[in-house]
Amino acid sequence: MCVVFGIPELRKKLGDRAILRALHFFAENDRVAEQKSALKSDDIAKYFEGVLSSGKSSFCYLQNVYTTANVAEQGISLALNLCESFLSKLDKPTAWRVHGGGFAGTVQAFVPFDILDSFVAGIDGALGAGACHVLSIRPQGGVEMEK
Repeated sequence: MCVVFGIPELRKKLGDRAILRALHFFAENDRVAEQKSALKSDDIAKYFEGVLSSGKSSFCYLQNVYTTANVAEQGISLALNLCESFLSKLDKPTAWRVHGGGFAGTVQAFVPFDILDSFVAGIDGALGAGACHVLSIRPQGGVEMEK
């Protein structure tokens, strides 16, 4: 839980958005530790809970999903909603969230292999052919390819 002392003064000086973003940042540190622990204990469901929590916080408090300079364009918001529609009803662990560059970022979705084709077709059908890219994670993680 974040300490809330000083918020009235900070609101006057910085505005609400800066405070919301700071609160996201501090809570995110705790979420990262929890997700790391979940991965170490091979608890993928708990890890995905953290991904969803982090993503919701990014959307609501970090506010990096769309820019106020062009509120008519909210492709990331739409993609997040589509992911939720496709994935939230499954009886297996999954997650989705904004990822990368925020306003110009992407959505990262953890999709079970058995529905991958229909998920890609649904996202591409809504957002345009080639909007959905399937990536795989190597078992060895990050490696240096060349110097």
